[in-house]
Amino acid sequence: MTSFLRPPALPAEELLLLLREWCPEAEVARAATDTGVDVVGVRVPSERARDVWETGRRRHGETGWWPYVTSASPERVAEYHARRGCDAAEWERAVGEAVCQDHDARAASVVVSVFRWSTQGLPFDDEDFQSWRDDYDPDRLAPLLGPAVVGPRLGVPRWAIGSSAISSGMRWINLVAARGGYEVPVLLPHLYSNPNWFGHGDRCLTPLDDAALLRRWQEQWGAQLFFATGPYLELVVDRPPLDPQGAAQATTELFAYCDDTVQNLVGTGDGMARSTMWSLWWD
Repeated sequence: MTSFLRPPALPAEELLLLLREWCPEAEVARAATDTGVDVVGVRVPSERARDVWETGRRRHGETGWWPYVTSASPERVAEYHARRGCDAAEWERAVGEAVCQDHDARAASVVVSVFRWSTQGLPFDDEDFQSWRDDYDPDRLAPLLGPAVVGPRLGVPRWAIGSSAISSGMRWINLVAARGGYEVPVLLPHLYSNPNWFGHGDRCLTPLDDAALLRRWQEQWGAQLFFATGPYLELVVDRPPLDPQGAAQATTELFAYCDDTVQNLVGTGDGMARSTMWSLWWD
């Protein structure tokens, strides 16, 4: 097992006991992936999911386990990863690289590579090409956005809870031993099904790209992994950018990562980018 895996402060058996204290009537479960990653979870009504997640996030420093909300039990997570398969040596290398990589540089390279992929070989005239370039340039987007605001927009979970939820009823809050939520997509490479991982043309984002962007967003704007299932991802954002330049930068990176969701850059820059919840979906 790779030495870059972080041993949690609290053993899995003790975490199960703690979850029973948090949610006395709830079902709890534990499973391990074929690469040895423990997943411990508690199943609660969807209206309680945010509160239980917040408790897990608040206690992360003492437990070493990062929570995320999902529709899949720990057993289903382990079964799904086994079915999709994983090269153990490649996985260990990726875990190590996720810890050591320059995440800001890798995040910037994602934006550049996606722009190149989007424009390569297409019959654009100069005006069309300039339009595409503008989409990826925060300095050009910022003047189109509204002025700085005094406080963030209140974001509401779109996929995890509410009228657009994947399904109503119950949710699992699964916990994984990790330094932060940004490591979870590497520890669980099929955490959410970003179809771009499997490549379109020369574009192929990987879990290391996910880790780089999630870590950058966590450090820059306090964005934390909240919900992940299927092609859906939601982040709770503690310090979203409030000024046009910061909102333009966040929008550009979100657009490069998930243009299925970010189709109106001005709308996103004035809306979701400045809110406390980022909801992404891949078609």
